[in-house]
Amino acid sequence: MIDQPPSSSLPAPSVLTKHASNLIIALSLLILITLFAATGQVDHPTLDIVHGFTDPLIDQIGDVGNYLGKGLTLVLISLAIGGIGLWMQSDRWKFAGLYSLLAHGIAALITQFLKHTLSRPRPRLMDTTEWEIRPTLQIGLDSFPSGHTSGSFSMAMVLAYYFPKWRVLWFGLASFNAMCRVIKGSHFPTDVMAGLLIGIGCSLVLVYARKEWKEAIARALVHALPWIVAAFGLLWILVPHPGIDLEPYISLFIGMSLILVGLGLRLWWLREYAIAQTGINLKVPTWSRLLMGLGLASTTGSAIVVGASLLTGITWWLGTQSESPSQTKGSKNFIAGLNPFLTEAILGIGMFLLALLTLSIRFPSFLS
Repeated sequence: MIDQPPSSSLPAPSVLTKHASNLIIALSLLILITLFAATGQVDHPTLDIVHGFTDPLIDQIGDVGNYLGKGLTLVLISLAIGGIGLWMQSDRWKFAGLYSLLAHGIAALITQFLKHTLSRPRPRLMDTTEWEIRPTLQIGLDSFPSGHTSGSFSMAMVLAYYFPKWRVLWFGLASFNAMCRVIKGSHFPTDVMAGLLIGIGCSLVLVYARKEWKEAIARALVHALPWIVAAFGLLWILVPHPGIDLEPYISLFIGMSLILVGLGLRLWWLREYAIAQTGINLKVPTWSRLLMGLGLASTTGSAIVVGASLLTGITWWLGTQSESPSQTKGSKNFIAGLNPFLTEAILGIGMFLLALLTLSIRFPSFLS
């Protein structure tokens, strides 16, 4: 095994106790199994909606994502990154290229094994072929999981490790590739979800093979679960399904109230910090953000989304505990030089806009 570059050149992970890591992983597995089972209910309805679109632009966008997520494209990208590292004599670039290539290879092996063992029919065959779990190499019986998705997220995770400032770009591109697999009708949503987990899991175990890989997986779950639950919530309210719904107006009122209370508490604590101006051992509680997330989930009116969000919030709290402004090099800014009040205001406005989007989806005539 080739040694990792010096730790000073890599982002320093936060420390999680063994008990916290085990608890986070256990809760995360419960959440993911629940979401996976629920997503199965919208697999076919989602494809029905996708097949209803005939816009050529959507097909072209889907083609771009499919091309970016192809195995050959990902291999060439890894080789290019490694080549840049050799040219620049940069350990960071060299290891990013090497480990992204290895992570993609491991994810591909696992994906192909599952594809040809579980033998799920592709969406184009869903009306004519029943799913029988049996080993086969037959073309078209290789839908689960998505290889494009597992490869894209395996690379995104490695690149986010070596180039953390650009992690939004890496995961954004991987998410785009995954969505395109559904848009093109090549995979079901559950295929994509499984590919995402395989890709990220393979990368974390590989990169942290000599260190605390279990803690690394726990940290990744802490920060990834809110996005997964948010994507699931949007899919859940967009696609018709036999779900369990809460009383619409009560859930909407509770949701908006929780967002307001959570945002108000965050701004109050930040104000107290600004007055103190010490930053020494000062902790800004994060549970107020849990209220905001739970409020947004409540606006969907879905018991499944609310339950998954509550468990995700607990998992996130276990993994983050608190934020310390004093760890930001003496600055009062938390994100990219932004004033913390502005940061929280942007977050609050974003949540309100998402709540209005949810409202417009659930009650199309309400905002008209």
